[in-house]
Amino acid sequence: MRIRIGVVVLAVVLLIAAFLSNIPSEAEAEAACRRALDNTSTWTERPDVCADVSDEAYRTFLLMYALRQEGLD
Repeated sequence: MRIRIGVVVLAVVLLIAAFLSNIPSEAEAEAACRRALDNTSTWTERPDVCADVSDEAYRTFLLMYALRQEGLD
């Protein structure tokens, strides 16, 4: 009986660890957002990947993208 409980607890711990490791960090989310920006990205029309990025960071990324497009980076 103890072995079964141990196996179940281990399985639950492994499932939780797998779930948590799949959640992207803030830096990963911001990097994905920067890569997703294009000429159709606006303040109101965010790419889906940018949904978890803060408004301030998204505005900064849009400005950086516009400057890069103008060759002013």
